[in-house]
Amino acid sequence: MESAGGFAALVTRSSQLPFHGYLLLLTPVFSALGILFLWVGRHEWNELHRTRVGHANTAFTVSLVAIALTAAPIAYLAALGEANPPGWLGLEFGVAIALVFGLTFVTYALAAAHLVGRLGEVAMGVGLVWALGISAFIGLALSPQLGPIVRSLVSRSAAIGAVTQPITLLDALLGFGYLAFFVAFAEAHYRVAKGIVSGGG
Repeated sequence: MESAGGFAALVTRSSQLPFHGYLLLLTPVFSALGILFLWVGRHEWNELHRTRVGHANTAFTVSLVAIALTAAPIAYLAALGEANPPGWLGLEFGVAIALVFGLTFVTYALAAAHLVGRLGEVAMGVGLVWALGISAFIGLALSPQLGPIVRSLVSRSAAIGAVTQPITLLDALLGFGYLAFFVAFAEAHYRVAKGIVSGGG
């Protein structure tokens, strides 16, 4: 859905993502669902993929830290009523945002890299490089938006324009990364279903 929404924005050359920009909010929702699926299958993972689980747990832990580092400056500045953050705080905010986006793809790559064939390897590799690059640009774009975001929060404005507008195109371009991972995961599912590779291998 995220990939389709991104392509819809690109094809229509819309200045706003579908559903009044709220499509952007689906990213953390789908990421949470993906992590939930991994958690449901954690027993199989813990028994068969100890090393892989360790790497995935590390990536997930860093993701949680990045989310906290994203929320912390907003909460701190909002509590102070200060809407003009210092430059270094905006930089920290941007880096944390980039990590939140990028580490989602890293976690998914760790989950299925051992199940894909050549097509999946290429798709996953291209998707990961693309997603990490776009994530970095999203962080750069949102870094100077810390002040406007805090102002919207302090004024209790429900508008999310300060968040979505600077990254509308970038979020749409992220659709290529989602599509690449969809191809990789579809191939992984096919290979496991056909017994070409074992889910426990």
